[in-house]
Amino acid sequence: MKPIFQYLSDKEVQLIHGLALDILQNTGMQMPCQEAIEVLSDAGAKVENNNIIKIPADLVNRALETVPKRSEVTLYARDPKHDITFTDDQVPVLATMTEATHVLDPYDGKKRAATNEDLVKITKIIDNLEHIGVAGGLVTPQDVPGEVAEWYSWATNIKNTTKHITNGGYGTQGVRDIIKMASIAVGSEEAFHERPYISFWILTKPALQIDRLTLEALIEMSRHKVPAMISSGPILGVTSPVTIAGTCAQAHAEMLACITLGQLVNPGAPVIYTSFARGFDFKTGSVTMSSPEFAILKVCMAQMGRFIDLPTRMPSMLRDAKILDGQAGFETGMVGLSGAMSADLLDSMQFDMDVIVDFADLVYCNECMSQLRRMAKGVLVNEGTLGLDVITKLGPGGNFLGQKHTVKYCRKEIWQADLTERRNWTGWENDGALGIREKALKRALAMLDEIGEVELLDKEKQRAIDEIAAHATVDYQQSI
Repeated sequence: MKPIFQYLSDKEVQLIHGLALDILQNTGMQMPCQEAIEVLSDAGAKVENNNIIKIPADLVNRALETVPKRSEVTLYARDPKHDITFTDDQVPVLATMTEATHVLDPYDGKKRAATNEDLVKITKIIDNLEHIGVAGGLVTPQDVPGEVAEWYSWATNIKNTTKHITNGGYGTQGVRDIIKMASIAVGSEEAFHERPYISFWILTKPALQIDRLTLEALIEMSRHKVPAMISSGPILGVTSPVTIAGTCAQAHAEMLACITLGQLVNPGAPVIYTSFARGFDFKTGSVTMSSPEFAILKVCMAQMGRFIDLPTRMPSMLRDAKILDGQAGFETGMVGLSGAMSADLLDSMQFDMDVIVDFADLVYCNECMSQLRRMAKGVLVNEGTLGLDVITKLGPGGNFLGQKHTVKYCRKEIWQADLTERRNWTGWENDGALGIREKALKRALAMLDEIGEVELLDKEKQRAIDEIAAHATVDYQQSI
């Protein structure tokens, strides 16, 4: 059977869900977008001062009836071989996080601002790593106009990967521009809408807020039925209750409000349930992205997403560690395992509370995900795997190494290491005595050399995509 992590009982999940409905109905959510207010109020929500919307429980429940269920959602990729369906034999899948601002230079190891060329190289590596299924703006280029950096990030992703892409979307025009970019790559908007191979982040602003541009983006992507990665990222004791249960209820309420709006705009618009609910270190005043509480929150929020039968995406390999060291390794294992055993998609590949990306870490996380997927696969028990025939044949003192049963099942049952060091000391020492980061970085640089100047789109399409980014503008007026 496939193993699953749980912290909440079925009764506790129902209790938290009920509390979230109560929060929306009686406390409400601040939603400062005129179109969102009109859509919700026309459906029966109450509008109060300062754009507070109180959403009745029956309105939320109707939305949960029309939102596509986990088994009905596909994250399309430009190349169909990378399509993701949410079946137990395909998930969990590793996804890139977005919006880091710095990299560790792959040649001198020093921290510096990320560039668009870094994102090009990172995206090309990700496109060629087997266990990373979703690409995105892992870094936000700091050498492009800041207000529209996401447009440049989208352009770079679309030009350099054929996997599904997730990144930010700002306002109505932002979503329209990115859909135009994505359509250019596949030849037409009709072709894009047949297989929308992108999705957008929708991030709330705890406690119980969401800004105008994000609401506009949610409305526009719902119209096009482009998947929305809806997420709330409260901080324990800062922007939500210090208790895990209270934080889960608040975060769940915020996401239910967004789901309701999207379904009112266009019933059947797909949603991925995501949460960046985080811990807080009261000694240092720092947000924690790899604490035990962070790991627990990922499991609890994944349970809430499964309760309403949605695909789930949880950040599970984002380290507080500054570099790929022992702390990073433990954090990767602790939170990664929690995510792999509870969620469908796992965000990863950033350090220092989502600020820094290390090229070596791309290869390292790919290897870690390979192991986590093996653990999440579970144990198959049937007549063949029980092996009674071969046990009976060999009896006491038998050697199973040369048996057909071993040959048949060894690759199915035994995970094969690639980057992970398993040789004896002499073999390792004779090969340079490299640590895990050194090996991973060497592999990443070799991949860049192999990929070279390979381009996935012709020059004309690339120019058309870049033109959209070059002329992008954002209206920040009246955003909160």
